[in-house]
This record gives sequence, structure tokens and C-alpha cells, in this order.
Amino acid sequence: MNRIAFSREGEIRPAAVVLVGLVLSAAAFAINTLIANAAPPALGAPGEVSQFGTVKVVLATLPAVLGNTLGFYMSYRGYDPRALVKFLAPAAGFYVAFMAIPTWGLISGGTLTAFAVGAAFNTVAVAVAVPALLALRPGTAPDALRELRAEPAAK
Repeated sequence: MNRIAFSREGEIRPAAVVLVGLVLSAAAFAINTLIANAAPPALGAPGEVSQFGTVKVVLATLPAVLGNTLGFYMSYRGYDPRALVKFLAPAAGFYVAFMAIPTWGLISGGTLTAFAVGAAFNTVAVAVAVPALLALRPGTAPDALRELRAEPAAK
């Protein structure tokens, strides 16, 4: 699956990464729209459905997915053995930062239902984006770098 985003030479394809990010955004948006419509009544708060309109779902979904997509591109645009850490550390940081929004809403007098739905939006967006992007990453170093590492050091 990593051939979608990477050429045979090991170079990342920016257009492919953008396309994958848009597809992941659409999938996360669809799931979050279902959550926005089904979760409040399921949690016993049917009056809160109107609180989670399309704009709020978009604002809760797109930055998280596209931010992780951008982080993936920036981490893997050149070969680096620490690319996985350079991708996962900011992804975790952004997840925590986006969780501050529903947490602040709860602290400032919001309902537990609003917190649960807001937290679900963020969790779904990250749960859709990060594993799919991790499946795209190259499994091995590009051939030229692998050959350099295989040669014995000159004395």
C-alpha cells in the first residue's frame, strides 16, 4: 500500500498524500455526522442534536485529519530513521490540543453529552487518519541509502 504515496525511488508523492488526506477527511466526516445525529439521543439528550450542526462537525473533523496528513508528508518527505517519531509525536500533541476544546466546554458549564460527542469527533478523526497514514509509510529505506549502509566503512 505504500506505493500509493511513494515512488519506486523512495520519493513521496505530494498529490497522492493530498488525495489520501481528502478521502480520509470524507470518511471521518461521514462517521462524525452519524455520531452527531445519533449520539445525543442515545445518551438521553435529544434536545442537543441541533447543537452539533454540519459546521461544527466539519470544524471538528477536517483540521484533525488534514493536520495529520500534513504531518505525515512533512515527516516522510525525506528519508529519516526518526520519521515515525516525527509523525506520531505531533499527532499525539494535536490530539491532546483538540481534546482541550470539549474539555473546556465541560468545565465552563457544558453538558456531559456535549463533551462525549465532542471527544468522539476528535477521537474518530484521529482514529481514521493515523492508522491509514501509517499503512502508507515505507517499510524500508530507499535503495540508494540501503546500499550506502551495506558498504563497509573505509579505513
